[in-house]
Amino acid sequence: DLRRYEERYQKLQEDNRLLNEQKDQAIADLLSRQGMEDILDELMFNRALAGFTEVRGPGVTIRLDDKPGYNFLIDSEDSIVHDTDISHVLDLLRNAGAGAFAVNNTRIVNVSYVKCIGSTIRCIQERLMPPYIIVALGDPDRLAAAINEDQMFNIRKTQGIGLIVEVKKEEEVVIPPFSEAGDITKYIDRLDVVVP
Repeated sequence: DLRRYEERYQKLQEDNRLLNEQKDQAIADLLSRQGMEDILDELMFNRALAGFTEVRGPGVTIRLDDKPGYNFLIDSEDSIVHDTDISHVLDLLRNAGAGAFAVNNTRIVNVSYVKCIGSTIRCIQERLMPPYIIVALGDPDRLAAAINEDQMFNIRKTQGIGLIVEVKKEEEVVIPPFSEAGDITKYIDRLDVVVP
């Protein structure tokens, strides 16, 4: 049953992606036909800035995983990945100049949150399970150095703790669009817009 539901979920996600592409193309066609290319350019720029479009370029892939064979009776809690570890990686990458991120193929934007829910980690509406694959767009050398030189992770990677933190520089990474871009208003309902 679980496999069936996972396959159905994947299909629904792909259907949703295709529908969003069709919607974006319809809006672009309409604005073009009406001679509003400047508005279309501004819309596309703002969509990219907000994380509503796929972006690609050089970057890094980071794999965070629990200690192999983790045993809660004898191993430290430092041997497993927590939400704070993912947040720490994102902070390190952001400070190193990363322009976009995804965790297990879920785009991270301003309204994203990462928190532990039992033995899983939740990001927006997605439940994530290890291994956690974090992809970041930016200068691969700077991003890799930010993770590889972090003292906390270097201590937790030691044999006694055994947390997995692997960094790979990439010539091209692909960051998907924010999955809830079509329903962004639920995240901005507290904003007051002042019209002059």
